[in-house]
Amino acid sequence: MKKLKCLLILSAVIFIVSCGGLNSYFYKLEESIIKNDYNKTKELIMESKDSYGGKNEFLYYLDLGFTEHLAGDYEQSNKSFEEAKKIYDKNYTKSISAGAFSLFANDNVIPYYGHPYEISYVNVICALNYILQGQNNEAVVEARQADNLFKKINADSNGKAFYNDDPFIKYFMGLVYENAGYYNDALISYKSALKNYDTSIYTPEQQDYSFYSQKKKDNVNIGYSLSAPKDLLYSLFDMYDYLGFDSEAYELKYKYSSVFDGRVKPARNCGELIIINYNGLSPKKVDSVIELAFSKAWVYFNAESVNSKEQDDVNKVRSAVAAGLSGDYIKVAFPKYERYGNQISNFALEEIDESTKTAFGNNYYGFAAADMGTLMISALQRENLAIYSKTIARAVGRYVIAKVVADQVRQNESKDTYGLLGALTQATLNVANSMLEKADKRSWRTLPEKINMARIYLPEGQHAFNVKYINSFKDVIYTNKITAEIKKGKKTFVITKSYRN
Repeated sequence: MKKLKCLLILSAVIFIVSCGGLNSYFYKLEESIIKNDYNKTKELIMESKDSYGGKNEFLYYLDLGFTEHLAGDYEQSNKSFEEAKKIYDKNYTKSISAGAFSLFANDNVIPYYGHPYEISYVNVICALNYILQGQNNEAVVEARQADNLFKKINADSNGKAFYNDDPFIKYFMGLVYENAGYYNDALISYKSALKNYDTSIYTPEQQDYSFYSQKKKDNVNIGYSLSAPKDLLYSLFDMYDYLGFDSEAYELKYKYSSVFDGRVKPARNCGELIIINYNGLSPKKVDSVIELAFSKAWVYFNAESVNSKEQDDVNKVRSAVAAGLSGDYIKVAFPKYERYGNQISNFALEEIDESTKTAFGNNYYGFAAADMGTLMISALQRENLAIYSKTIARAVGRYVIAKVVADQVRQNESKDTYGLLGALTQATLNVANSMLEKADKRSWRTLPEKINMARIYLPEGQHAFNVKYINSFKDVIYTNKITAEIKKGKKTFVITKSYRN
């Protein structure tokens, strides 16, 4: 009976540990993010630090840092992200010793160590924070950190890691280098970006130039493929031209003649406006649940995805009832990503005359630069085999323990109890198993689903624009106004965020 007591106490402890408040908090965070009230979201995150707990500190600083970035508190945002970097560096080579414990509870008891793509996008946002404060050289430090990250990933994995490069990161960091006057570094970044974007739409009938691009349906480094932005080709050409690489410039222009034939070079008194648009909400992880309960009289089977708080509450009660009434019970829960619906696919800029409030000139349309939602889904898909194996092993282990303990109780109980103690033990352990089993749904929830960009050369001076957020049919969903001070020969960055369900 001592063994029984120990197992019951262990089950209770695991239950308490694994049923923290982070999953409930995620629902509140989701509601706040949708409202786009960044200061309120920041307050919610800070007030909920205890919900994250020590094992989710990395996530806390990711969510806090990005929300501060959106709220315009760039200095504080970088301080939060520096804390996230420290935690990531500390965990990068750490042995996941808590993994054995998660076989009895669930993966939520393991600290959230983070993914390489998360820390690389931290570098992007930190670089933007520095640029928006006029600290271009500090932004270059972030670019170098991103470069070093990819070098480390490739070295540690012998080039076999799923996420070992990122065309958008290289493209953006090329802009960072160029903006600070590091033209050789900008050239290297632009070349690397072009290798990983799809360029087939620009050369449909020409031979492949493997030096510049890899024509693939999906980029193996990120799990998706986007067409190379024309502005990337222009930037690479300009760097070749500026640094005196005449033959490389000619080869690039010849290969992508359809792109360069339509290029209009900016006037000398121009500067450049670069819009970074965070579009949509990153997909959220939900429970994909499979339950099997059976006794002599009946069989219960359930397979569903749980994607709302109300559904989660109902599922917990239903699972507990099924488990309590069953002689045998098995439940497994796997994480899967579910996308939010978003009407907005792109944006268009319409310049306006502030004195007359009238629009003039042509619309400038954005382009898709990064698909972070698909990147997150692809990364999880590559982890699924390990997740499924551990989850199934955990469910079988719990089932066996419940059977052994219940059978031991039945063997030791007196005839006066009519087997009720054994049945009660079985039911209690089944219910505990139903409550314990839940997928690891932790992720960087404040990230956008996609990043769209626009690059526009404008005369020096103050400019105002209507930003028209449009759907795939170019219908305007809603409009915001932005202003930007353009300086001759300089790049001006402006960030926007869009979402409409």
